[in-house]
Amino acid sequence: MIVLLTGDNQHAIQEQFNQYKAEIDAQWLTFCYHRFPADRLDQAISVARTRSLTGGKKLVIVENCHLKQWGDTELETLQQLVQVPEFTILVFVATTVDKRLKIYKHIVKYANLFEFPLIPPWRTDLIEKAIATQAKKIKLVLSKDAVEYLAEAIGNDMTRAATELRKLYIYSIGRQLELAEVKELVPCQTQNSLQLASAIRQGESNQVLHLLDDLLSRSEPLMVIVTTLLTQFRTWLWVKSAIVSGIKKDSELAQLCNISNPNRIYYLRQEVANTSINALAKAVTMMLDLEMSIKRGAESKNLLLIILSVSRLFKLT
Repeated sequence: MIVLLTGDNQHAIQEQFNQYKAEIDAQWLTFCYHRFPADRLDQAISVARTRSLTGGKKLVIVENCHLKQWGDTELETLQQLVQVPEFTILVFVATTVDKRLKIYKHIVKYANLFEFPLIPPWRTDLIEKAIATQAKKIKLVLSKDAVEYLAEAIGNDMTRAATELRKLYIYSIGRQLELAEVKELVPCQTQNSLQLASAIRQGESNQVLHLLDDLLSRSEPLMVIVTTLLTQFRTWLWVKSAIVSGIKKDSELAQLCNISNPNRIYYLRQEVANTSINALAKAVTMMLDLEMSIKRGAESKNLLLIILSVSRLFKLT
């Protein structure tokens, strides 16, 4: 069996690995489980083609295969995929792939494609659903508001979600956990630059101070914070400008604003509905200036002052 796993949801991909590993006799795992980096493709294919010492299944994983790093030599090596026996599970793993590539088209002739995209951080409904599903799998019973809190506290980090849910399961001893108990056991650590952007846009200065303090206390690089804010405010400005200019179709908005997922437009419309286009334009200009000052070595106090000034733009509208 040949498989191509793509996406940035590392937790889901690891779970898939675990399923494949479970098909191998544990006592022979050392001899029948192999991992190779993408630059050792020839060795990986050679191992995949040979029968395992036990005569049973063998798992061969080739990691970080974004495919663009492979050329004609690797394409020639991949001609051997047809010779991979059915008792071998050959897995190619890639965060993203260009489906136009000749190598991609060749691999999917023989491989099953499974895509594991990370849930967008703004899709709290999908995050709640994913957490509820994980909880159900391990027979953890949570109240509805506890699930909602976990979605807020954990965000789209499904690896952390799995860890926290296992901890809650041990604590619960089979009973339903309520919001108060879950809050005590699972701290909210999802204060991130996207939440900061939302607080700024809503003119919530106190929340801005709280989120920014949390980010800085966790040594989040200033440039990372500002780059995320700038990207988010530019997106809001593009969407607002397109709406004001009369564009109504979500597909057209997505294309014009360079948004890869058209489903996101629904949420962006809501976010900019009561937001001033002038305030958004000024915010982008101020953040561009802030980005330049940080590149010149500005300190965190400059970040605080400018971000609070941007927040006040929206408090006045």
